[in-house]
Amino acid sequence: MNLRVTVPGGRVLNLSLEFPYESSPIGYRVLLANGKTGIVVGLSEKAELSMSADFPDDKPVILQTHLEALKDLANIYGLNPWSMVFSFLPEELIWKEETYIVVAERSKDMLDSKSREVVEYVRKRRGVKEESLKDKFGWRLVELLIEKGFLKKERRWDTLRVSTRIFALNVPFESAYEELKKLKKREGKLAILSFLKDRGFATEEEIKEMGFESQDLNYLIRKGMVAVKEGVDIYTDSYAGVPLEDISPKKIQKGTVLFGSYGLLLERLKSVLYDTFKMGRSALVVCSSLSTLFSLERVLKPFFGDHLLVISSKESSKKVIKNWFKAQEGGKIVLGSRLSLLIPIRDLGLIVLFDDAGTKLPSGVDIRNFLYVLSKYTGAKFLMAIPSLDVSTYYLIRRKKMDYECSWKRLKVLVLERKEKEVISGECIKILEEFLDKRVLFLVNKKGYGYAYCPRCQSLCVCPVCGSFLTLYKERERLLCTNCGFKGEPACLECGSKVESSSFGVEKVMEEVENLFGIRESFSFSTYPNLGGGYHLVVVLSADNLLSVPFFNAEEGFYKYLWRARAVAEDMLVIQTLFPKHPLLEELREGDWEAYLHRELLRREEEGLPPFSKMLLVRFSKDRRKELERIANEYKAELRCRKTGRLTEALFKTDKKLMDKLIKQVRSLKPVRLELL
Repeated sequence: MNLRVTVPGGRVLNLSLEFPYESSPIGYRVLLANGKTGIVVGLSEKAELSMSADFPDDKPVILQTHLEALKDLANIYGLNPWSMVFSFLPEELIWKEETYIVVAERSKDMLDSKSREVVEYVRKRRGVKEESLKDKFGWRLVELLIEKGFLKKERRWDTLRVSTRIFALNVPFESAYEELKKLKKREGKLAILSFLKDRGFATEEEIKEMGFESQDLNYLIRKGMVAVKEGVDIYTDSYAGVPLEDISPKKIQKGTVLFGSYGLLLERLKSVLYDTFKMGRSALVVCSSLSTLFSLERVLKPFFGDHLLVISSKESSKKVIKNWFKAQEGGKIVLGSRLSLLIPIRDLGLIVLFDDAGTKLPSGVDIRNFLYVLSKYTGAKFLMAIPSLDVSTYYLIRRKKMDYECSWKRLKVLVLERKEKEVISGECIKILEEFLDKRVLFLVNKKGYGYAYCPRCQSLCVCPVCGSFLTLYKERERLLCTNCGFKGEPACLECGSKVESSSFGVEKVMEEVENLFGIRESFSFSTYPNLGGGYHLVVVLSADNLLSVPFFNAEEGFYKYLWRARAVAEDMLVIQTLFPKHPLLEELREGDWEAYLHRELLRREEEGLPPFSKMLLVRFSKDRRKELERIANEYKAELRCRKTGRLTEALFKTDKKLMDKLIKQVRSLKPVRLELL
């Protein structure tokens, strides 16, 4: 059979292969003789290459509907669809053939102690990768043992994924805090403990994204305060689930946006999932955050039992592969991270995106777009369960492209005026004293200790690479750009003077709270209101900096931040601000979620801004302004271009019809990052 097979990198090979099953070969995984994993993406009229291959699975790893949806998405973003296949698939499914060293059948009696150590090391592990073994014991010794017949080489297919390390608290938070109080430099370590306490578990990637120091994490591991796990399973025993006879769900007729309080979102999610399950159909629930996924698993597992399958980096490789193929059996609720986007569910009746924060992949692709397109190809109903609307989603609702349901819990909202150099106002302290034994979330939209300010230059320090304001980390005595990762000494990059802290970040907030009340088990600190649990009191200590961003959607970011904070508050929401008269705050107090969205949509229509036009933000490591101007003229696009340190940043605005072609042209210049707004 002549088949079209894509391999990592996006290349497509036309091969003549013997397919062992009667079903369609499209979507099956194939292990090629060149040591690579391929995916069959179509049939070919003729074969261009002859190659031996093996089909390791009796089921496809991707369905044709998913491949078609991916091709449509690739066309939107001007990407190679076949390279996207491998960026979407879990690495557990992408194997490569590697050379392993194994023990040969020969007596070891005559070996010296060092050689015995090498052979015993290989025997205990049932084989070691050739490169790893030579790095550990030296090239000469390993080759000698192979030459003499004590070891031998063996080719094996191996997954690309290295087991993901998961971190969790290993001791009660308060006892760990008492130990850390003895240290002079403890804020960074305390921040990690607070983060893990609030999330339950965190991957290495999440720890890195939060800007935590590896030496702080390693210290906590050495002291036994943090445990390292490889894969986490909440329920180890078989779980039958409990009946949901009391749930009478309101049916979803078409694409629907559900927004409101976190607890009410969960209840509505359970009802629509049960409705789908009761009809014998499967559902896919995608979370962009691992902590949100973990909280959903705890809620859904008691209801759906072993019918709930989890696909995420916190699961072991073995379980990811098992659940990947088990999802094809039908009648399953699949709860997944970004790894689950291509999971081959045949009877898909419902697709849910739970929370829309962090939905953009490194390639710039928004998974909201993929899930929406996938729902069209599979005939599944599409639901977005989110804490607050954005302008683009509101635009779809106004055009009746999507339905909506709004469910907000009644609670008290207070807006307090904050003085410029104040961290926690006196009125806020009085409120906190009433909630000391309840769950409290402190929010400040700034990492580190604060912005880096140079008294001599009388200005904030700017990143030399991307132009963002630099953050001062007081304990580690360093500057960091939270946008591009630039690091530097705590000195002004212009004049060399020592910098000071301006405003305040989450590290300074922890310091202030510790001085006032001590750090408690019930206290949580974050720079962003993540979905993963509810809090009796949510205090937004500072989010005004969102309004100072020089971009067309800055106020929208402020709006979403405040309404997300309201979504996770159960009894009271307190907002400290330098601008207590801002109309958004008054509308928040009154519970009027629509006023700003309606006002902003009218403004954008008048000014020709998204969603009434398309905008493309591109960054290049080299100055590409001449080429960008040429492309802009060719595609009748408005262009704003500026130099930020070592990067050239370009913002295109054009109509929707020309955007696809524009993206392809811009990608040919090899940008560092491309983002469709």
